[in-house]
Amino acid sequence: MNAFDYLLSKLHQYFAGTPFSIWVQGSRDRHLQLSYSSVPKEEADSIHTHKPDEVSFHAGVDRYLYEEQADLCYLRFFFSEEGQAVVVRQKSDSSPISLTSEQWEILWLAFQLFVAEEMIETKSQEWTKLLQGIHSISATLDVESIIRDIIGNALAVIPAADAGLLHLYDADIDRLVPKATVGFHNTVYRNFKLRIGESIAGKVFQDGQPRMYRTHPETSQAMIDLSQDNFDSLNDAKALHSLTGLLCVPISLEQKRIGVLVLHQFHQENVFSNYDLALLQGFADQTSIALQNARLYAESREAYQNMAAISEQLRVKHDDLVKRNKIHESIKQLSLQNKGTETIVKALGRMTAKQIFFADWLEQRYYPADSPILFSWDELSALLAGKRHPIFVQLFSAQKNRQQSCYVYPLTNGSVFLGCLIILIKERHLSELERVTIEQGSAVLTLDLVKKQSLSSVLYKRAHDIFQELIVSKGSELFERARGFGLSPHGDYWVIYAYLSRSHDLSLLEANIHRLVTRWKWDFASSQVLTYGFHNHVTILLTPSSSLEVKEVIERLSDAVQEWELEKEVSLSIGAGSVVSDLEQIGKSFEEAKKAAHYLANRGRSGVVRYSDLGINRLILNQSQEDIDAFIRDVFEPLWEGQEKYQELEHTLLTYMRCSQSPQQAARELHIHVNTLYQRLKRIEELLSIDLHQPADLLKVQLACHLRQE
Repeated sequence: MNAFDYLLSKLHQYFAGTPFSIWVQGSRDRHLQLSYSSVPKEEADSIHTHKPDEVSFHAGVDRYLYEEQADLCYLRFFFSEEGQAVVVRQKSDSSPISLTSEQWEILWLAFQLFVAEEMIETKSQEWTKLLQGIHSISATLDVESIIRDIIGNALAVIPAADAGLLHLYDADIDRLVPKATVGFHNTVYRNFKLRIGESIAGKVFQDGQPRMYRTHPETSQAMIDLSQDNFDSLNDAKALHSLTGLLCVPISLEQKRIGVLVLHQFHQENVFSNYDLALLQGFADQTSIALQNARLYAESREAYQNMAAISEQLRVKHDDLVKRNKIHESIKQLSLQNKGTETIVKALGRMTAKQIFFADWLEQRYYPADSPILFSWDELSALLAGKRHPIFVQLFSAQKNRQQSCYVYPLTNGSVFLGCLIILIKERHLSELERVTIEQGSAVLTLDLVKKQSLSSVLYKRAHDIFQELIVSKGSELFERARGFGLSPHGDYWVIYAYLSRSHDLSLLEANIHRLVTRWKWDFASSQVLTYGFHNHVTILLTPSSSLEVKEVIERLSDAVQEWELEKEVSLSIGAGSVVSDLEQIGKSFEEAKKAAHYLANRGRSGVVRYSDLGINRLILNQSQEDIDAFIRDVFEPLWEGQEKYQELEHTLLTYMRCSQSPQQAARELHIHVNTLYQRLKRIEELLSIDLHQPADLLKVQLACHLRQE
């Protein structure tokens, strides 16, 4: 028989069937809690519907106390720091209260034993959770999973808490940032960043002293210096008006503080204790061990990866030594074996006993990969413009104070320049055998490049079809297709659309598309999900991590436009859609980017424009330039009759609209008296048959002036 059953048996014996209830307040409870009633709840009366008054225990109070109030009797038992219990009994003439001192003592001991059993059970749970934390540290290296388990165990054995948050110090930004949470919404990870010394967590990290708060007022006061941004972020993740208590302890690694562990109380009735604070420090120490294990594992993995890289380098060198046994394979065999660009270039070098490099113009890269950069791409463009035959070039290095001679051998496919072989030589001329070897090798290399370009075109077509299917999909079909791209349901997505115009040679257009795709895959490697070319445009799907990255992408695109304008082969009109935060909105971003690009192209302009920056021009995106010109002509034609006579009036109208119809500002810019301006405006209204005070006429003129200036 456990202590509580024994206690009930004694109470039933002493009270001889009189109804009673038991109320208990543990060391962590804020108030007395009903633990037992001798009658069913639906039949209950004031025995357990009326909570007893609370009496604080202090030195000098007996271990038990008897009180009467109305028709109820109260038997109070006190247990020092462990709490107190109250037995509420109805008065009864047939069974008056007349407990002997021995019976009082038996009941007190029974309650004490019951409290002790509860404490033993609590301690057992605490040790179980601590051991679970120790086991999880040794069982897995998933540090995020371990930390979440540790926080969950802490919440399980500290009943006053119902949420937890782990902050780690980020030296790069000098802030404490959330790394794991239980009970908070994941939005807390986005913007919540504490300064050292800010709020409770910042102060605990700063001085290493644990802190405990038991009420809403003292917790709010301790957080009074929390910045507004951090308050909003934390409040979005969990409503702070319900916060009634908080524990915070430091996390240290080898005497160095690395973060803090915080438990929060929002809805629990219990109160925190000093023992809870010490217990939480134990869980923080477990977290420190888990983080140290993760660090050691990362270092070991890095060492292993370095060894693997060295092993891979040795393997490549070994393969190269093996290939040296095939130096004298014929060009025909080389073509049939389809070894690829780099192997072909290396083979040509072995066959001619010369240093040979290949500059791939379409992909803007050198082969072999470790080739010295003898020419910049601008220099090659100027050097080989319109040339189809090899040229001799002498290079001088001021740094090394020596000259280097080389042949630059262009490779073309019709009108398309593919790249060039650069052959370092000592004499001015190649031998006949060397010349034939280079010519045959260049033919094989050209075939390999054309084949690779054709394959890329097929892949681009497939990528275009898949992307179009993605942006028109809905629901589960959309999520299924998104998984194929590795896209999450909620994230930031951004579409760029580049339109190539002024290119009538289809093979040249295809080559330029390939160049652009290759370059932008490299330029935006950190955030690009998909980059492909189709017909006369290139589409990029990005996942930008910040507004700063968006700005950097726009700047790089602008640089690309300027570079391509110098070549005068094509004109680039690039549109950027909105950054959207949902898969179903990718299509919207694509359409916006496409419209923005066509806005530039329809006006014969190159450059980069964001759809959001088009402003009122969005209303006329689908209008042809002929329609726009006709509208402008209809409005301004009366001012164009007799150009010398009305040129001044046209300038006045454009200035007045640009100044937001402010007579004073317009007069200042025109350097005329405001009355003169009024006279001119009246004359303009007469010529154009309009009234600038009428909204419709004013809107028509405003739009015409805007398009005129555009």
